[in-house]
Order: sequence, then structure tokens, then C-alpha cells
Amino acid sequence: MDRNRVLELALESLNRKRAGIDEEIETLQNELEGTGTAIREMTSPVTRRGRKRTAAERKAQAQRMREYWAEKRALAAKPAAAVKKPFPASAKVRTMTAAHKKALSLKMKQVWKKRRAAAGKKAK
Repeated sequence: MDRNRVLELALESLNRKRAGIDEEIETLQNELEGTGTAIREMTSPVTRRGRKRTAAERKAQAQRMREYWAEKRALAAKPAAAVKKPFPASAKVRTMTAAHKKALSLKMKQVWKKRRAAAGKKAK
């Protein structure tokens, strides 16, 4: 390469660097004057994803939530007797007598005795 070509390439490189530096200077001057956005972009919070809701959508959501919480409060305010019971009032609650417990215990002892005997035969 001849000397002139080398000088032209060096001049182009320096001009590109100067353009970049000029842009940075302009950005900083705008920030100092309050017209730039570079610093605001760096310090701004993370942006939301997705679309933003309109005022009507927010209003409708607020109304739905008011109704939801009003219903919750109404259910909580009802006396315990008004809350649905798992069994109807007419259902008879049976209690086990001592004789019935004894009979059931003897029956289960026989069942387990037979199972142990069957397991013992299989093991041999």
C-alpha cells in the first residue's frame, strides 16, 4: 500500500470515532439540559409485559372485586347455625355400645388370626 492510502484509512477511522464521540457529547448535553432520555431510561423501573388495561377494564375489575368481598363478608357474618352442616339434622347419630365394641374386637381378632395362619403357610 502506498502512503496516501494508509493516511486515508487512518483519517476515516478517526472521523468515525469523532462521530461517536460527538453523539455522546450531544447526549450528555441534552441530559444536563433535561431534554434527553438516556439517564431516565437507565434509572426507570422494569417495564411491564403485556398490554395495559384501559380505565374501563380497571373499573370493571374493581367492581367485580367489590362484589366478591361483599359476598365473603356476608358469608362470614352468618351465624354458625346458618352454615350448611355436613349431615342433615334428621340423621341419627349412632354410638357404639360396650357390648358391640367387645363383639367387634373378638371378630377382628379371629380375622387377624386366620390371616396370620394363612401367611405362615405361604412362608413355608
